[in-house]
Amino acid sequence: MATRWPFAGRVEETDRLLTLMNDPATCGVAIVGAAGVGKSRLAMEVVTSLRSRGRTAVHAIASMAARGLPFGALAHLLPAALPQGANPLKWISDTLVGTERRPLVLVDDAHLLDSGSAAVLQHLAQDSAAQLLLTLRGGEPVPEAVVTLWKDLGLVRMELAPLSRHEVARILAGVLGDPVDAQSAARLHRLTGGNALFLRELVAGALDAGALVRAQGLWRLESAPPVAPPLAELVAARIGRLEAAEEEALEYVALGEPLGARLLAGLVPAAAVEALEAKGLIRVLVDGRRTLVRLAHPLYGEAVRARSPLLRTRRRYRRLAEALEATGGSGGSGGSGGRRRDDVVRTAMWRLESGTAKDPSPLLSGCEIAWAAHDATLAARLGWAALNAGGGAEAAATLADVLSFSERFADSEAALTSVWDEPCAPQVRARLAMRRAWNLNVGLLRPGEADEVLDAAEATLEQPSLRMMVRAMRLNLRILRGEVHECAAAADLMPAGGPHEGTGAVVGRAMALGITAYGLAYMGRCAAARRMSERGMAEVETGRDVAPSEVLTMVAGRCLAELFAGDLDAAERAAVHGEQLLGEDSPVRLFRRLFLQWHGEIARMRGRVADAATIVREAAMPAGGGHFTAPALAELAHCTALLGDQRTATTLLERAEEDRADAVYLLQTSIDVAQRWVAAAGGRLTRAVELALSHAARARAQDLYGIELVALHDAVRFGAAAKVAARLGEVAARHDGRLAAICAGHAAAAAAGDAEGLERVAAGFTELGMALHAGDVHAQAAAAFLARGRPRQARAAAARATAYAGACQGARTPMLARLRGPALTPRETEIARLAASGLASKDIAAMLVVSIRTVDNHLQSVYGKLGVNSRTDLAALLGPDSPTWQGD
Repeated sequence: MATRWPFAGRVEETDRLLTLMNDPATCGVAIVGAAGVGKSRLAMEVVTSLRSRGRTAVHAIASMAARGLPFGALAHLLPAALPQGANPLKWISDTLVGTERRPLVLVDDAHLLDSGSAAVLQHLAQDSAAQLLLTLRGGEPVPEAVVTLWKDLGLVRMELAPLSRHEVARILAGVLGDPVDAQSAARLHRLTGGNALFLRELVAGALDAGALVRAQGLWRLESAPPVAPPLAELVAARIGRLEAAEEEALEYVALGEPLGARLLAGLVPAAAVEALEAKGLIRVLVDGRRTLVRLAHPLYGEAVRARSPLLRTRRRYRRLAEALEATGGSGGSGGSGGRRRDDVVRTAMWRLESGTAKDPSPLLSGCEIAWAAHDATLAARLGWAALNAGGGAEAAATLADVLSFSERFADSEAALTSVWDEPCAPQVRARLAMRRAWNLNVGLLRPGEADEVLDAAEATLEQPSLRMMVRAMRLNLRILRGEVHECAAAADLMPAGGPHEGTGAVVGRAMALGITAYGLAYMGRCAAARRMSERGMAEVETGRDVAPSEVLTMVAGRCLAELFAGDLDAAERAAVHGEQLLGEDSPVRLFRRLFLQWHGEIARMRGRVADAATIVREAAMPAGGGHFTAPALAELAHCTALLGDQRTATTLLERAEEDRADAVYLLQTSIDVAQRWVAAAGGRLTRAVELALSHAARARAQDLYGIELVALHDAVRFGAAAKVAARLGEVAARHDGRLAAICAGHAAAAAAGDAEGLERVAAGFTELGMALHAGDVHAQAAAAFLARGRPRQARAAAARATAYAGACQGARTPMLARLRGPALTPRETEIARLAASGLASKDIAAMLVVSIRTVDNHLQSVYGKLGVNSRTDLAALLGPDSPTWQGD
């Protein structure tokens, strides 16, 4: 790890500070913020920048040790003795300023200044003899003379907020040399509260403990980062010395936050809670009718819990549980009473932590509520506890759902088999069969056994709603295998929900609606997939507790429908919605991978290929099932091939192919796509076309028209339009959305050598936001124009293709690889850009200190090379609304 962390983020604050400090009218600036937030580092970066421009600066650091000494903070800047008879303030001020004209005086921790040094700063400000830059810790008492600086003398007070999550990620990438995955960056940001000092120590401890590891060019937290001794000392110093009652109150908050204020007041003296609030160690918040108490910083909880002895911790948890149970579950906060959902979970958790959890019912209730919120970590803990406490088949069914979607398939199977032969109610038997069939097929890749489990369950269950649940799971598994023929019938015959139907019917219909939406998208029936997804979301809105995984399937189906329709914005919104449902730190890996992969695919389709590779690399991190990392590895191979790294792309693809499984065919379609693109990027176009046709044929045989559409269009992009144009037209007639029609138009125009038609197709891809596709089509149009003896139009099309290629982060397709862009000189490029921005020739001439005639001559040369006739054409090609063009 770097010995000195890079200065990252704080762009707005740095720019504002530099603007202020470069303004002669500014008396100075006080940077105010919490300890460790980065005040001193920001100030030093600004001072370094100003010094590089010739400014003189002196630096002083106030401290508690020097506070008792007259002018103690400035002593190192002064001669040993004060001249006899001199005015101390004037002499010190003159000494600091010297012969410089208004130098910069930087003072760190100015809230700790002794009165004499504070008076010197006031004197300097009053006389405008120096410009001041101070850092102060927020919430601390400040000398009156320093307060006067911003109260009366115009010093600007700038509050410095903690680092944002994005800034934390940038800093960590700079320190560690590679990016940190989004989940880990979010967790580190949350734990440190954006405090730069805490972040440094937490990361150092995580590296030493092996909690933060690197794999596939990405850093990630494999376990909770420990509070190592250096960080513990920092946090302990921040907490300070506490009275016994205050320590007890802080422990209760650390173990149970957020706590109802009334509940806490029943456990410890009110004076202790008030003292903690006054010391800034807790925050009191009003949430509706509840008054809640939280720690002021997440690491306070980590430190307090780490130093609390085990038996005392268990006693505290037991008292918390007893106190909450005594309130009837209203949190003891002055609410209207009644059992709140989060109180059910917290009571169960506190009983578990205290070692007093004997009844499986509250544990199972807590597990179900946590799983409904997609908190898989907590749900798994409570689920295992409920099962071990005698919760039986019902606990095993819920726990197995949590574990399988967390890619813990062997654990899920163990939970299910432990109760498989126990007698249970028919509804529980149906749930067990569904969960085991899912786990066998999707997790353990044993589809035959999965079908046998469902066959046996359907043969023994008599209640229609329970048979519906089993059939819904059968439909689910068949669709994942690519057997979507039943989708159309399922979509047309899906019964509406009744007002008094049981849980089984809700679960069965939710599952059927979600997986039908998923399958319909692959069939190209995007509008029907949207309707299924919307209907499903509406029907489970009030019963989400019983179908938490089905809700995510519905969102996945919506995302796929928008992708196949070509609405990238809507697809992005659906993927974001899915991630929001999961939460930023969710271990529900199966869906997290899906949403991350689709984010990557959307970025690639937009032409942000390098960004796509970064996104998908996180989805490819290993976990419970290699066949779930395979799709992301394949997408990463696809992006890597487009970026020109053929060797790495081939290795990634081979790894993905090793874990290919027909049981989850529809989850792994990106492997087929990567196969043909890795071949094409490696110059094996004949093989790429063969693969595209083979993949299209398999999809056609299974009515997977969405997959067939993409495969056939890839063949067009590989130069084989004549082979697929007719079939692509037929597929487009069956397929919803603009994308299908544009792809069919592309094939027809390319097969006919219709250059103008290709330009219209390129415009269509541009409207969809698909920059790399548009670049390909413009390149084909350039070749078509040239073949018809129209070189000027060919140059214009080639220039447009080059523009799109330049906007795609270095990506190269076979069509773009053949392209020779316009060879503009650096001066021609400069003038062309200025003219495209709207500047007249005389303005460009004045800016570049050349004649107007020189500008016009260069523009005429540019017009000829780019195949355009006017500034209007040039603006369309190079202006602010066009792709970022980069000349060769």
